[in-house]
Amino acid sequence: MRFVLVWLSMVTSFIGICACSQSPAVETAETAASKTEAQDEEIWQVIYLNNQRIGYAYTRTRVEDQSGVSVIRNQSDSYLRFKRFGQVLNLETHLQTTENATGDLLSYTYQMKNPPADSTVSKGEIEEGLLKIETKIANQTNRSQLKWEAAFHSPGYLENVFKKSAMTPGEKKSFSMLLPEYNKITEVNLSALGYEEVELRGGSRQKCLHVTMKQSLLPGMVVDLYVTESGEIPKTAADFLGSSMLTYTVSKEVALEEIAGEEVDLAVQTLIKVSPIPRAHETSKVIYKVTLPDDDPAKFLATGESQQVKPLNAQNVELTVVKVPAPTQFPDGKVEAEYVLPTQFLQSDDPQIVKYAEETVKSEKNPWKKATLMERYVYQNLKKKNFSTALASASEVAKNLEGDCTEHAVLLAAMLRAQKLPSRVVVGLVYIPSRSSFGGHMWTEVFLDNRWIPLDATLGKGGIGAGHIKLGDSSLAENAPAPLSLFLPLLQVVGKLSIEVIDFAPKPAS
Repeated sequence: MRFVLVWLSMVTSFIGICACSQSPAVETAETAASKTEAQDEEIWQVIYLNNQRIGYAYTRTRVEDQSGVSVIRNQSDSYLRFKRFGQVLNLETHLQTTENATGDLLSYTYQMKNPPADSTVSKGEIEEGLLKIETKIANQTNRSQLKWEAAFHSPGYLENVFKKSAMTPGEKKSFSMLLPEYNKITEVNLSALGYEEVELRGGSRQKCLHVTMKQSLLPGMVVDLYVTESGEIPKTAADFLGSSMLTYTVSKEVALEEIAGEEVDLAVQTLIKVSPIPRAHETSKVIYKVTLPDDDPAKFLATGESQQVKPLNAQNVELTVVKVPAPTQFPDGKVEAEYVLPTQFLQSDDPQIVKYAEETVKSEKNPWKKATLMERYVYQNLKKKNFSTALASASEVAKNLEGDCTEHAVLLAAMLRAQKLPSRVVVGLVYIPSRSSFGGHMWTEVFLDNRWIPLDATLGKGGIGAGHIKLGDSSLAENAPAPLSLFLPLLQVVGKLSIEVIDFAPKPAS
């Protein structure tokens, strides 16, 4: 269920962007002393889910004249609080940008705080046509760069689109914009639908242009923007796990009222109830009927050795999931380097991870036995089940030895690579016996015998049965799709998908 936090961090980043009058940054003592003139503008928003207030967002724009040169400094912050399986979670995002007087990006700093995990911090600066990026995850720093084109825009460009040139019903616009949480450029597409009388917080109504926003890095995400004639955005809406996440522009006093988000347990409300599956994680085969109203569920279900999809009609499929047999032969196989090399999230060269892997496998030579030994090690040693972290890196997990399914998955994947065994992480749904339900989950796959074989370090059973439903996978490499996009299929189906157990084998003895 960790994907909930990931999606929230991404949505709240857009919330901050939508609130920016120019874009967002914090004034330091140095900048305060150097400025000769400053103009401040503040915008406050509240964030609701299921009619419960779960957080707020704040942005400030400051135009400074420094030694005769105007710069725009911006700050955008968001704060969220809610529950997951009864545990209170806090999530913060902070974005600072500096632009020139015409709105061209000069630099930025993005930070995500999700205690008890270490903060993720990314900094970027434009130099000679390049965006030079430094990202720090779990005290490890990675440097990269991408070509910066004149057509690329700062994260705060979105609202400027409406203020500089009002859209009309039926009009479409697109532009390229930096998404700082990914350190990547996304193509933003806006479609103006028509004018509506929109209900705002407190029951007042205002005439707004309804504009839908999509972007290329996460194509399944749609944000509804409600834009006034002056270009302000007093309300946004985004589909979130079958519910609507709403934001409203409010006063500072209203935004800072006590958050009641602890009443919202996102993990419980997103479970998919099914009939009981006895010994689901030892079961060799389960046949499911999967239904997704208004869409084809086959689009979101992976196919391969462990599961096959048979279309029934436009909204229903028959999904057959089988236990993948353990390999007995280990021929040399070809696999892309991204599944072998260390990455920002899978630091397989971290000394602690290397040590764990070596101490676990000892003198074992059989690759499959090595893999299952490491699966068992992670299962036994991540004793503190922490539900409050988004996507921690393997190095951080190795240091703290705590976390939920994502932490189990990334640590096992990194340990496998430390032993030269190709690995990747998988996102999907897992059967929870105590609740007779499916919930969001992440596990690991190892490449042996020229095929991908699943392992689940939250179970430690030496492979998995038919109680897992796979939606997608990733190498978590820097050149792979943005890590957050791995969770997109879950976010698009949870809250809408229904699952029916048709048959399973072997059946328990009567």
